[in-house]
Amino acid sequence: MIKPNIFRLATKELSQDGFFTWLLQWADNDHSQHDQHLNETAKDFVRLLLKQTPDFQINKVKAGRQWNNIDIWAEINDEYFIGIEDKTNTGEHSEQLERYKQIATDHYKDKNYKLVFVYLKTGNESSATLKKVLEKGYSTIDRRDVLSVLNQREVNNEIFNDFKEYLTAIENQTTSFTKFENIISDWKAGEGFFIKLQELIQEWTDWRYVPNQTGGFLGFWYHWQGTNDIGEIYIQIENAFEYGIKLVIKIADWEPSTETLYELLDEIKPYAEKNGISIVKPDKYRAGATSTLAIIENAFSVDNEGNFEIDKFLMTLKALEKTIDEYCEEQNTAGNTQ
Repeated sequence: MIKPNIFRLATKELSQDGFFTWLLQWADNDHSQHDQHLNETAKDFVRLLLKQTPDFQINKVKAGRQWNNIDIWAEINDEYFIGIEDKTNTGEHSEQLERYKQIATDHYKDKNYKLVFVYLKTGNESSATLKKVLEKGYSTIDRRDVLSVLNQREVNNEIFNDFKEYLTAIENQTTSFTKFENIISDWKAGEGFFIKLQELIQEWTDWRYVPNQTGGFLGFWYHWQGTNDIGEIYIQIENAFEYGIKLVIKIADWEPSTETLYELLDEIKPYAEKNGISIVKPDKYRAGATSTLAIIENAFSVDNEGNFEIDKFLMTLKALEKTIDEYCEEQNTAGNTQ
């Protein structure tokens, strides 16, 4: 039986805000006498936030929550201000990062403080959206970064160890995508699969939950290629979990027409066959702003032990990229000669 853990019950961002604020407060020198290991780990956490080396001395720490809507704030050695936007499973929105940064900048403009802004994410998020966070002047710290600090030494504290176990469980779920069954049954494993693809695919990619009338899916998309006359064609993975996972060709920025979808499928099929993949139409064509043009058959292969063969999947993606490239290139060439 799994030991009860408060953080599996208190999963909201406010609970996580409380833990990280509590940990920051433990970094003050005065608390070393109460628990030296926790104090040293808390100091390592501050160094992580400040991107400082292990020899950076931390003496005085003040920390709190919800100052002018900033999730977590800290003042270090009367020298640094840290503003933290703390996220679990949601992303930033409504230009909140810019607002919080401006609030802190205005408040400290006459004080001799160095300002540091951190986007702290313990859930999973696409690297495409994290890149936008970086562009707004925030550093990003993820679950693995936090665990690297929490795992550095043994700390005999129930709150600390409950949170560490909670984050470790999320990490284990996320990395369990190596088993195909987990990809199509566990949301975190599905996210982990997409995170791994972002690491392996050497071009822009993005992923997130896509709501629709049938319950939505976890979607991943990349490799947009335009044609002169039709629109844009791209690759998408749709993971609807118990309803199945599909690798598809999508079309966007076009004049919606089911007749066009049938024509395009017939035109692209020879290119797919040439590259060793089989494509078929979906059960029903629906012409909309974005539409599914084709489904790739047998895209996901599994070995005898249930392991997802990601190397074979990457080869399928390469063949699909080449199919789309060759088709779009020929269409554009033909259009330019007319």
